[in-house]
This record gives sequence, C-alpha cells and structure tokens, in this order.
Amino acid sequence: MRKLVAYLSRFAVLRRSVQVLRLHKLANLVLRYRPLGKRLPGSSVVYRASSLESIPLAVEMFEKGVTYDRAFLQRLGPIDTFADLGCNVGYFTCLLADVNPGRQIKGLMIDANPQVVKEAAWHAQANQLREVYALHGIVGEPSPSGEGQFYLYESSICSAAQPPDANHANLKGVWTKVKVPCISLEKAWREKFGDSRCNLLKVDIEGSEMQFLQSEAQFLRLVDSIVLEWHKWRVQLPEIQALVKGHGFKIVKVFEEDASMGTCCFRRV
Repeated sequence: MRKLVAYLSRFAVLRRSVQVLRLHKLANLVLRYRPLGKRLPGSSVVYRASSLESIPLAVEMFEKGVTYDRAFLQRLGPIDTFADLGCNVGYFTCLLADVNPGRQIKGLMIDANPQVVKEAAWHAQANQLREVYALHGIVGEPSPSGEGQFYLYESSICSAAQPPDANHANLKGVWTKVKVPCISLEKAWREKFGDSRCNLLKVDIEGSEMQFLQSEAQFLRLVDSIVLEWHKWRVQLPEIQALVKGHGFKIVKVFEEDASMGTCCFRRV
C-alpha cells in the first residue's frame, strides 16, 4: 500500500483525475484507518494524509512548493491571524504554522465538506493551535434560511456551491447535492476574535470567489493580504483586481496560472 501511495503521490494531476483511477476507494479505506503521518522537515509541525487525494496536495504544498511560495509567505509576515476559506484538510494552516515558527497563530478554517473539516480540526489540535477553529459551512452565499445548497464530489476535491458543468466533465465520480450552513465570515470572525485584524485571507472556493468578495465587504476592511484562487469559467482576474482595488488592495504576485485557473496574492496599499 505504501508503495502504491508513494508512486501515485508523484503526480500532481491526481488532484483532478484521481477519481478516474477507481483505486481511490480501496486506498481511502486503508488510509482512513491508517493515515500516513509526517513531520515537516526541520519543523515541529505534523500533518497526516487520511485520503489518497490528500497525498499529492501535500506533495505540492510542502515538498515542491508549487501551490504557494513559502518564501513569499514569510515575507508577508508576521502572520498571527488568518482565515482559510475552502480549507480542505487544513494543510494551509500547517504551512502557516511552519513559516511562522514560535507564533501561536489564530484563525478560522471553513469548508462545506464535513469530512475534510474533521481533518482540518485534527491538524489544528495535533499542532496545538488552540485558537484555530474548523467550521462547517459555505461563505459568500447569504440565505434567509441560513442554509445553502452545495455539491459534494465523492472525493475531497472540487466540491462547489455551483452545480457541476462542462468544466467538471473529466471528473467521473458521483456528485451529491446537500444543504449546508451559510456562514457570515465577518460574524464568525468577530465572535472569535473581536476587532482583531486578519493578517491573511485565503480564498479557494471553486468559482464562488467573486460572490464572496462582493458579499463580505465589511470583513475585507479587516484584511491585510489576500491569497486567492480564481476560476476562469466564472471570473477573470481583471474583474477581481477591479473589485479589490476599491477595498484598498493591489496585486503583488501570481503564484501559478493555467488555462482554467490561477492563484495570486493581493496586499493592502
């Protein structure tokens, strides 16, 4: 099993295509009961993979530095407070803890997939991040009922508030429509941290980024920097730049970009 996992973890493309292999169900069953645990090199930060999909994500973020430039994140610092939207299993929190050694970071991790929220909570607890909270719900989707629809993909990648379309055609697994709590980020933040600033806001919410930014203008006043993944089938980067410029931000780095999406950073000027 470990040889299979090691082999598959070499391929970053598995973040999008692992479902097609149909090996993931067996691998995930094993990993659920025997997660692969590691410690970041030269660090006290620990993390684990309890699903096959988490392994290439960890390789990209921790070993290859493809997803985020850790040296750049260090230069943003110190980062004492953060909000991670679309937190998945909580690896970004581990990365922040690693690039801010010795600091007791505080923050919110939010995701609409209850299984990955459990993993995110485990990572906060395992690294003794006592004021990092994992919340289940969606942001940027105000609703009078307090609930919104969400489409869970059967693996832990690509779940979204919008129904799957042609851009998800290569994902052959099952999508399940569920109801999840709608979270006001400003309200959740103030309940935990009052008027404290949010040093870093990370947004990775599969196409809902523009709607979130439009609906959380009040919270953006508390934010110093934004790391954001934009999805080109929903919004183009110049649109986001124009919106956040009105809130006092300018783009300072594009981490990566391809035909369908990109990741960038904005800082308050």
